Amino acid sequence: MLNHVFLPNVDLSTLRLLEPHADWLQAWLREIDAEVENGVVSSSMCLQGLLSEIVLYRQPHRHWAELAEEYLTTVDGRPLAYSEKYGLKLHKFERLWEQVSIHAIHSRWWIDRFFVSPSFLSVDYGYLIETFIQPDGWIYDFAISPTRFRYRMKSEYFMSLALGVEILRAANLSHAYQMQFEATISAHSITDYLSAEYFRIVALDQLNARRLAPADLPAMLKKCQAGEGYCDFSLADKRDDYMGTAKRADRDQVLHSPLAALHAACLASACSSAVQSQVQARLQKFARHLIHYPFDIPAFRIRDLSDIPFGTGISPLEVLAASAIVNQFA
Repeated sequence: MLNHVFLPNVDLSTLRLLEPHADWLQAWLREIDAEVENGVVSSSMCLQGLLSEIVLYRQPHRHWAELAEEYLTTVDGRPLAYSEKYGLKLHKFERLWEQVSIHAIHSRWWIDRFFVSPSFLSVDYGYLIETFIQPDGWIYDFAISPTRFRYRMKSEYFMSLALGVEILRAANLSHAYQMQFEATISAHSITDYLSAEYFRIVALDQLNARRLAPADLPAMLKKCQAGEGYCDFSLADKRDDYMGTAKRADRDQVLHSPLAALHAACLASACSSAVQSQVQARLQKFARHLIHYPFDIPAFRIRDLSDIPFGTGISPLEVLAASAIVNQFA
């Protein structure tokens, strides 16, 4: 089974795309072609490009590992999140593009492992992750992001931990940190974010410690029901981590997400059979909806500028997740 942690229980080698989704992914690959050729790339772009080609063509059409080696590598061989030219595109980012993030390391590790590239054989990814393990057990680069832990994005630090543990496990190093990671995860009460709890479960599964999953997952899954599927968080629980007060949410819109729906299905597997049945029924309804409305994948938008998408709009990962929902639940 060829899978990626972002798309749980999805076999990329057999995933069948809805025709509109296949057309969209092909158009996206054509759209980024000129930038890729000119070295305007990011680790996320390379990963999503490879995933898209695997699902579309059952094999890559571009050697993404060689591309990453050329444009997304520091002078000492570490994976970069952005190429220099990509960094120049970003607002006030000219001197900040040279970042070695956990996401970049994991993306490069996944790409290099797929191609069995020379860098996969020469770079010690396990040791690289070890250098980012913080005294409190979390895995991130404090030099890049010196934000106090209390104010860090919950989904970010659980994702970084899950990605790091996956690499450590593949390198037969996770056992050395088993107790530390279990203590770190157990000390953090349930969050209000579906993605954070999904990555918590991923990390626990990598450690064979799902017994430490929070008991309140069913309530959180219910709160995160939105539209036809699930969203990442409940507006009712949106609070300011600094002030501890409720955030202004009267103009926010709750958006369902195919990616969040896949994560909800994974979280349900840690709950009772009754909860699993409830989530499955909701996702079956969502799958039927996506067959008729394949692009009901609304982009996040800035609250006070409702006509401007936040970011690039629909992403390849969301499109792949939408077809996966149909494959698994229709």
